[in-house]
Amino acid sequence: MITNKDDIATVFTDRRFSRELAFHGAPRIVGDDTTAVQGSIFNLDPPDHTRVRRVVAPYYSRSATERHREMVTKLIHTTLDEIADGPNPTDLVKSFAASLPPAIACALLKVRPDMAGAFVNSFSVQTAFRNTPASLAAASTTIAKFSRRIIDSRRHDDVADRDDPIGALLTAYENGTLSEAELHGTASYLVVVGVGSLVSPLATGPLTLLLHGDQLRQCRDNPKLWARAAEEVLRYHHNGVLGLPRIAAEDVDLHGVTIRRGDAVCATMLGATWDPAYYRDPAKFDIHRMENADPTFGAGPHFCLGVHQARMILAIAYQALFERFADLELAVPEHEISFDQDSMFILPSSLLVTWNT
Repeated sequence: MITNKDDIATVFTDRRFSRELAFHGAPRIVGDDTTAVQGSIFNLDPPDHTRVRRVVAPYYSRSATERHREMVTKLIHTTLDEIADGPNPTDLVKSFAASLPPAIACALLKVRPDMAGAFVNSFSVQTAFRNTPASLAAASTTIAKFSRRIIDSRRHDDVADRDDPIGALLTAYENGTLSEAELHGTASYLVVVGVGSLVSPLATGPLTLLLHGDQLRQCRDNPKLWARAAEEVLRYHHNGVLGLPRIAAEDVDLHGVTIRRGDAVCATMLGATWDPAYYRDPAKFDIHRMENADPTFGAGPHFCLGVHQARMILAIAYQALFERFADLELAVPEHEISFDQDSMFILPSSLLVTWNT
């Protein structure tokens, strides 16, 4: 276990630590989860990782992300319309945090929304600590079928209709750049990160801002601060306590401790984003802090592909939510809000909020 920013960055950038976990008996947190998927960019080391990442990276650049701002904004407002027309109070985890990411991911990846339901449920199974090997295996099978359905639905697209990550993967497979396992594994991964990585901050962000009303008011008075609020939510909560394991490819000495070849190494990601050597008073939520949340997104070859998307989506979502429901408030006392103890992600079990209609 590594617990500070510098050591985490060392492990994430040192080629002696591998992310290739798609083999029988590999160390995992919840059984055969996403780290067991053959060919996924998530589970590749350079140079294979580099080759696959080059195919999709252009679609996740800052400029590419900005081209989707209008579409993302419309999807967020559609979700807020549904909340306004629904029950009051509402559980913001279900109505906002869990429902919005699949809509955005499907739009960005040109996946039919009706195809995503079973996948989202299976991903939830894979990220829960208490599931059985049988349920994990069933979830993995469903995700593999989902990936095949995505690819099959796009095979006959014209070249002009492949200007998106899934289309680029399919073209790269057809021209011999990617293997079939890399095509399917990475396609499913892109949906995983497009959905799973946003649910937590779309829940913890509104909760934390509601608990820090002075900073919420400052964001309302100065819309430029919504981006800073998103950054601080990402630092303050991260997505989960533990990063997924790396494996030592050879014996490595770290601070006089020998990590043996084959040993698994886990990073406490909050150890990076709460490291007092880099963040002054890290336990304080402060949208005005000057340090950024880059460690939230990792380091090295696997630095988060969707970093620009995440920052943009969260800033738009927070602003739209609190502008649409100007008097939004918690419907239960703070001490009654519990967190999901079964999930790999930092996530309230529910988040009941209310507003004046």
